[in-house]
Amino acid sequence: MSAALQPPALELRGVSAGYGRIEVVHDINIVVPAGSVVALLGPNGAGKTTTLSAIAGTIPLMGGDVLLDGQPISGLSTYERTRRGIVLVPEGRSVFPSLSVEDNLELVVRAATNNAQTRAERLAEVWEIFPRLAERREQRAGTLSGGEQQMLAMSRAFLSSARVLLLDEISMGLAPVLVESLFDAVQQLRDRGKTIVLVEQFLTYALRLADLCYVLGRGRVTFVGDTGEMRSGGGGDYLQIPDTAAAR
Repeated sequence: MSAALQPPALELRGVSAGYGRIEVVHDINIVVPAGSVVALLGPNGAGKTTTLSAIAGTIPLMGGDVLLDGQPISGLSTYERTRRGIVLVPEGRSVFPSLSVEDNLELVVRAATNNAQTRAERLAEVWEIFPRLAERREQRAGTLSGGEQQMLAMSRAFLSSARVLLLDEISMGLAPVLVESLFDAVQQLRDRGKTIVLVEQFLTYALRLADLCYVLGRGRVTFVGDTGEMRSGGGGDYLQIPDTAAAR
């Protein structure tokens, strides 16, 4: 079954959100099929990061609703949404710098399960998805490169039993060779059944991975389509923006 035919894992219905009294996104509707990769694209100030924040619950809604598996979750805190499987990996890296790579991961996997065998199996999966981290498992996280820290942040999200991963500009400021490795890992996460909402500055990678694309402009959805339609120009003027254009 194609991703587009899968039941929705996540839905935004008429969502408006912003900061203080300033509304940034206006009455947007987004459907994220289970097991799919959905890319949110658009120029600076379009509202993509705001949309992820609204899903994660780090900012309140001004209107509309967010649904997980068909159930409204807008009244839940960020913590409660995380417990239900929605995990935001924000731009920048969220790791414990003084701890080793392995200790960073152990903290998460121990919180997720008390079963030693299950913990070992989950960690083995991380080493498979992120072989670069396996090579550096004894290294302090604070001494890793920016790309490696981003891999560590993503692996922590994976170990937290996330069902829906919200990835916000994971390639920001990274060398191309590390960007390639990161997106190989995203593909593996998708292959393991994760549902992914991706905000990304590199169109090449976003279009390679995504099943569906939503283009935002001035806080509104201006285009919805698959990657074939985007490549053929259906996404409009956004396709003229350079591949490295930052988008918030």
